Amino acid sequence: MGTADRDAREIRGKIVYYGAAGAGTSANLLFIQRKLKREHRGELKRLSTRDGVTSYETLPVELGAVRGFKTSIQISSVPAAAQAAALRRQILEGVDGIVFVADLRPERHSATTAALDELRKHLASYGRELENVPLVVQYNHRDQADENAVERLHRLLPLRQASCFDARADEGMGVLQTLTTLSKLVLVELRKTLDESPEPPSRAVVREVEEVEPLGPPTGEVTASYEEMPSAGAAKGFAVESAGPVDGGGSEISIPVRLIDEATGRRVEIVVRIAIDAL
Repeated sequence: MGTADRDAREIRGKIVYYGAAGAGTSANLLFIQRKLKREHRGELKRLSTRDGVTSYETLPVELGAVRGFKTSIQISSVPAAAQAAALRRQILEGVDGIVFVADLRPERHSATTAALDELRKHLASYGRELENVPLVVQYNHRDQADENAVERLHRLLPLRQASCFDARADEGMGVLQTLTTLSKLVLVELRKTLDESPEPPSRAVVREVEEVEPLGPPTGEVTASYEEMPSAGAAKGFAVESAGPVDGGGSEISIPVRLIDEATGRRVEIVVRIAIDAL
């Protein structure tokens, strides 16, 4: 399903064109690639399996901005080979919208109904139902069927109400209408993804300090060495005087103090540092 990257401010969705062999899924992508301006699409790529037997196409398309987020969809067709069922299932993983390309040619009706059954089965393997995925039905090869072909085939397909378009994908008839209609449905779901995705946690600003002390009695640091004072004799006490200007920058006050032993005349300088909590 659609992903929202809040850091990159991008939303990415996925549309898959699904149908039986020869229905026209690849023809749709080829026409879309030809008609969209270069600034609105990327390069159409044909991807092959390791054995080179099966291949499918992908085309990235830009949809503009949704609430300031760059929004794009990856459009993929599915490979038609019978042995590629597992790959078709894999391509459907996380799909946001599906174009089911129904082949109107009478001889292909049974293959079309089988493709729809397979589509439902693959979605169920991901715990999803076709009724809960944005869907557009395209009735392709309109020029090779009579005027009642759409009604006959529609009765064979157990589909809920969905937007439907007649098409001649090789000539472009109905191709852009199909894509535009489904893109609008997908955008609605992508907006929901954006609403439901959590905001990234705010990044705390870390400020480094030399020491962080709980506010309490000031502590002193001795900045000069001195000899141990003799204990003999009556102590006359200490005189205290300033040893320099007070530094009050930041969240700490530094007070240089000079202590003078009145008995011996010896002097010691210390710096008293007081941490101040912000009010």
